[in-house]
Order: sequence, then C-alpha cells, then structure tokens
Amino acid sequence: MADKKFLTLITAAGAERLANAAVTGTPVAIGEMAVGDGGGLLSMPGSASVGLIGEQYRGILNKLVIADSDASVIEAEMIIPPQIGGFWLRELALYADDGECIAVGNMPETYKPLLAEGSGRFQIIRMQLKISSTAAVELIADPSVILATVEDINAQEEKVKDYTDNQLSDHEQSRNHPDATLKARGFTQLSNDTDSDSEDLAATPAAIKAAIKAAVATAVRQAWELDNPVGSSRLFNQNLNPNERWPWSTWEYAGEHLTIRTAKADGSDVGTLGGSDTVTIARANLPAEEIDVSGTAQDTDLGTKRTKPGGKHVHHGVPKRNSDYELGGNNRVFFDPYQEGETDEAGEHNHEMELGPHGHPVSGTTDALGQGQAIGIVERHKLQMLWHRVS
Repeated sequence: MADKKFLTLITAAGAERLANAAVTGTPVAIGEMAVGDGGGLLSMPGSASVGLIGEQYRGILNKLVIADSDASVIEAEMIIPPQIGGFWLRELALYADDGECIAVGNMPETYKPLLAEGSGRFQIIRMQLKISSTAAVELIADPSVILATVEDINAQEEKVKDYTDNQLSDHEQSRNHPDATLKARGFTQLSNDTDSDSEDLAATPAAIKAAIKAAVATAVRQAWELDNPVGSSRLFNQNLNPNERWPWSTWEYAGEHLTIRTAKADGSDVGTLGGSDTVTIARANLPAEEIDVSGTAQDTDLGTKRTKPGGKHVHHGVPKRNSDYELGGNNRVFFDPYQEGETDEAGEHNHEMELGPHGHPVSGTTDALGQGQAIGIVERHKLQMLWHRVS
C-alpha cells in the first residue's frame, strides 16, 4: 500500500460502524462527502483520520451505489456546482449522517475554478471503497434524488438504443400489423379530405394544413365580426373604403365635413343630423346696453327766408293806441307804452326773415341695442353613440 500514491481507506471509526452494521443488520447511512486542499500539500490518508486537513467544501451525496457486487465495492459520488470553487482539490472524505468520518482518501491535484473567475464547471467527485459486505451500507440510488451525469445518460442511452433496435427488428420481421382503431395502434389509410367524418382514415399533412388554414380564416372572420358589429363606426386616417377592404360587409359614408357629437344614452337620436356651419346674428342677440349721446349739431346757414302770404292781418307787439299818454311831435297820437297793441290792418302780404347760421346742442340716451340673447352655435354634425370602457 505504501507504493500507491493515491488511495482511499476506511477510518477506524468507519470500520467499527461497518462491523456493527454487519452484526446488527442496520446499515450505515453515509450522507455527505467533503473535499479539501490538504493544507497546500498532497496528504496521505490514515485510518486514524477524523476529517480533512483543509476542508473547502462539503455537500450531500448525489448517489451511493454498488460498483462491483462481486468485489463488494461501493461508489460514492458528489457534484460540485459551477458557483462553488476557487480552491485546489487534493483530499476527500465520506461522512455518516451524524457527521462522523467513515472514509478518507487523496486524489490527483486539480483546481476547481469559481464561476466569477471567468470559468466554471460541474465537478464530479467519486470515491470507491471495498467493504466486507455491501449490505452494511445504506445505498442512495433514488432516481428522484440523483442528478444524472453525462456518463449516466450516455450509458442509459445505449441501453435504450439497444432495446429499441431489438424491438424494431422483431417488428419488421413480423407480419402481424392490424388496422388502427380509436383504441389500438395499427395500419391506417391516408386521406386528403378536410371535411370527412371517417374514423378509419388518417389525415395527411396537406389535409391538416388545409384544415388549419380554414379554421384560422374562420376564427379571424368571427373575431372581425365581433369587433365590427352592424351599427359600428370606424374612423380612418387615410382614403380607405371599407366596402373594398371588407367586401363581405356593407358600409355607408356618414357625410362630408361633419363633426361627431355624442347621442343620448338611450340611443333614441343616433344618426340624427343637425346644426349648421353658419349663424345669423339678430338685434335680440346684441348686448342689452344703452349709449349716452351728447354734443352740438353742426352750424347751418339758413340764409333769408320769406313767409307765405297770409291775407289781411295785423301785427302785435306795438304800444296800445288811444291811451292817456301823448307822444310829442307834430302828430298828436296817444299811445300807452305799457300795454301791447296791434298795428293797423294791412292787405295781403308776406315777410322776409334773416335766419343766418346757427346750431343746436344735442344730448340724450339711445334705446337698448338688443336684448342680450345668447347665440346658438351648433356646427353641422351627426350624432353617434360613444362608449368608454372603464374596467
């Protein structure tokens, strides 16, 4: 054994527990494996070892199986994930489920990189032990627990391939090929029909493709009908005629240069046209305001005016004659200057009056311009139903 550079051996504690298992029939439960760097040197394991010199990682076993039943050899396997690393691997050990070291060993030096260092890999560590009886060890071979390695998969693939090849060979040499039914496999006849109700024929890829195409077209049409029911309106930002775009439907143009207004919630006036793009302002629409006016009319020269003949008449505004007062002079005529009298009656005649230029002051308030009534401005429109989804 001294000539071997790499070896694994059972510790004294492990040998004692295996011997006890052989006597009592209760197998030893080995649950974990650990790896270490040996303190920087390749160490030689000894039976007195109770653990590793420089443990770096400990994990549960991926599997513990019989490697050679004739030689009573078991194989323990642990997988170190890519995110664990950054240390050298030089020693390994197996531990029971209570943490006691069962076996130790060393291995060729190898570096386990850390994924953060730029390189990562799954590292598979296996240890084989020769024991007196494989029954003394509780094996781990549950498919729901084991993480399959590439070697496991390749081996299983070879087994499956061999089995499949044998089964196909036997099937090819057999003439027992019954027709397929709804409950059993077998031979069947192909068909390109897409509307067949037969349960004995199988659809070809061409038939399936045609059926899928028809189903998709039907589904698209149904979805379009749900999205565009009769009575719906569509707005387009381009010159697009829906009668040409969707010829299976009929569309009516709403009208030119109309705005859209919402109709009553009960829909009673949907489609009604109304309003106008022009409006006439009446006096009643003007503000009910009065305007104060003041000033002087422009001077106008009326010149000389002549009255119309008025027949024989007298004039007032002279002193009254035949009074107690005598006016001096050659004519002795009595006038009363304190009372108004009349002139002697004259024949029909007219008078000239010099009016000349004159003007008149003007002031006052105008009537109210209007009644201040509101102007109804409703552009030409068409009433439509407008709904908003809120939940």
